[in-house]
Amino acid sequence: MKKFLMTCAVLATFAYPALAAENITTCDKLAAHPEDPDRIAPGVDKVPDLKAAIAACEADVAKDMNNRRLRYQLARVLFYDQQTEKSLPHLRFAADAGSQQAQFVLGYIIDEALQGVKREPCKVEDLWLKSARQGRMAAQISYPHHVINNMFEGCKVQASPAEMDDFLAKAKQNAKGYYPQLLVKTIIADYTRFKAGK
Repeated sequence: MKKFLMTCAVLATFAYPALAAENITTCDKLAAHPEDPDRIAPGVDKVPDLKAAIAACEADVAKDMNNRRLRYQLARVLFYDQQTEKSLPHLRFAADAGSQQAQFVLGYIIDEALQGVKREPCKVEDLWLKSARQGRMAAQISYPHHVINNMFEGCKVQASPAEMDDFLAKAKQNAKGYYPQLLVKTIIADYTRFKAGK
């Protein structure tokens, strides 16, 4: 069930402002994620040529080391290429710089202990809270889901019940398509029962 919920959250679609038509790099064209609010190119679900994308993103990042969008995109393709140790510093930089996509993805990697990354629920809680507060729908769904299932056990759980209600209300408003809407309705129902039982 957890895998299903996470997959649905990641696949959910969102409405973003019109994409910028200028300063699009080769890295943007090859490695932008279609659900990243920072993206300035349409994005690709699956990167067709990892080696070319890595080379392009490394070159573009070298010219603009403080660009959180490019650092996330480089982290993305390095991680897909199983270059975990090289990927994580770029992903952490982007998350620390305020990328809601990087915050969600880094939290997801830690939560699932992907590619040998240590599972640390309290880091996930912190990352997803930041991402949810910025409006990343996947985090707005995943955060309450983890609270309901006591998956942040031992963590502070920084969001109040009112804030989690707000996350879910915003997710419901932004969910597009049958499965994302069904997922949000399910989490809302689960969270309502959870609150009533406390």
